[in-house]
Amino acid sequence: MKAGRIILVVILIALVGLIGWRAWKAVQAKKIEAARPAPVVIVPVEVTRPSRREIREIIRSSGGLQSVAEVSIFSKVGGKIANNLVSLGSSVAAGQIVSVVNRDEIGYDYKPYEVRSDAKGVVARVLLNPGASVNPSSPIMNLVDVDTVKVVAAVDEKKIRFIGVGQAASVRLEAYPGEVFSARVSIISPVGNPVNRTIDVELVMPNPGHRLKPGMYAEVEWVQSRRNALVVPLASLVDRNGRKAVFLAGEAEARLIPVEAGAIVGDMIEILSGLTGEERIVSIGAGQLNDKDKIKIVERPAAGL
Repeated sequence: MKAGRIILVVILIALVGLIGWRAWKAVQAKKIEAARPAPVVIVPVEVTRPSRREIREIIRSSGGLQSVAEVSIFSKVGGKIANNLVSLGSSVAAGQIVSVVNRDEIGYDYKPYEVRSDAKGVVARVLLNPGASVNPSSPIMNLVDVDTVKVVAAVDEKKIRFIGVGQAASVRLEAYPGEVFSARVSIISPVGNPVNRTIDVELVMPNPGHRLKPGMYAEVEWVQSRRNALVVPLASLVDRNGRKAVFLAGEAEARLIPVEAGAIVGDMIEILSGLTGEERIVSIGAGQLNDKDKIKIVERPAAGL
């Protein structure tokens, strides 16, 4: 029994020694691994320099085209329409005969009555056709003056202080994509809309050729302000701990520089402070970088190669 105990003790001592030796070997391996230099990661990047660009702040609104003036034509006598001498879309001059009315009073033989227009314009609606009864309170047709048209646009009340009578604006119409038309502010409403907090602004537009039709949808733009600004590619800007920054590109290292950003213009962003414009910054690859990372500057192949 005594010999068996001795053997058991020897076996336990050997196991403890083996475990201790393996633990020591693991610690030594970790020390060797920790002492081994970490591999250097080099991030390929493209670089650029800040540039100057005019930035325009724009006020945008929308509305519909309307005729500047619309008149209704009446007959001064009762009767029936014998003939309309103009039709929808016809141009009418002031004093032109537009309709003929047969008076139908029993016992009297009247000459046909000629209805003349009091104003010039284009026939927008024909309300009574030949054979219809007419009286001095029934309009026969409506004319609109479309040599000039107007837009009534609802402008956010926060922006109305930047708009004045006579101010120029640009107008775009869905009917003519790609074209820009000129307009000027003619009237600013003295009251606002309490529901949507807007002010109606009326603009007039010349309409040579009568291409602009009342009822068309219009988008209006005013230039609120212009300034010459320092800009960088939007892809250059990164967010680090809630602050905006860019990376300066050294010969082999990137350095993080906090900046204050402003307006976004297409794929560029305004830099209000933090850069002078002479720096070389990372334009592609900034999102993969940390401060003092190693970089390799690569050139983008020329187009067509």
